[in-house]
Amino acid sequence: MNVDLPALWRPLAEPELIPYRAMDPAALRSLLVLAPHPDDEVFACGGLLAIAAVQGLRTDVVIVSNGAAAGDAAVRAHESRRAAAELRYAAGAGRLELWGLPDRAVVPDAALVQRIVAALDVGANDWLLAPSPFEVHPDHRAVCIAAVQAWRERPQCRLGFFEVGQPMLPNGLLDITPVLDLKQRAMRCFTSQLALQAYDEQVIALNRYRAYTLGPLVSHAEAYWFPDRGSLEAGLQGLLSEVERLLWQRLRGT
Repeated sequence: MNVDLPALWRPLAEPELIPYRAMDPAALRSLLVLAPHPDDEVFACGGLLAIAAVQGLRTDVVIVSNGAAAGDAAVRAHESRRAAAELRYAAGAGRLELWGLPDRAVVPDAALVQRIVAALDVGANDWLLAPSPFEVHPDHRAVCIAAVQAWRERPQCRLGFFEVGQPMLPNGLLDITPVLDLKQRAMRCFTSQLALQAYDEQVIALNRYRAYTLGPLVSHAEAYWFPDRGSLEAGLQGLLSEVERLLWQRLRGT
């Protein structure tokens, strides 16, 4: 494609490209979080889960795979249960489910899509959160695709994406400063994974970076992307078209 960018250039102010104001916690709704592996729910959304629990919101977490490619499945399940107890997101009406699909072999087929739809029906959740399409792990990408397909069957909920192993282009930043200690304690529950790599330090570094535009009172934030509803109605192609539009916006200002 031969595009004369200077001729199309229109400078945008930074807040038009990245949030300069944190999400209002009062706007949060009941959640269904789809974690590809035991620990993704906390590394990605631990702050959100803690805030939702404090507010008394129904919060359901589904861990799709057994995590056996990076440790003992039973140990990893126990670690997620310990983290849930720290964050208290399943202390009320919420729940933690472990579906136990094979690690690194999750497939976004009709069976997985319908299982997600059924989970949404049980919890009557207002928000569905899944890994973003920017993720690189195959299980993360599979859960992302399945979530988009499930949303098309239950479009009354709001579909959002989180980041774990790959930063994305967010339009929502959640201030997790008040619950940072809770998130850190929950991350420390994943002893088996932290023995392999300092994931907790890397996640905290990402959360620190995400506070860059939120001012001096916000020390850490989690990033979320809520795509345009019209894009989601067009399925995966619509989602990819929105990503393309966001990238063009940064270059062209339109």
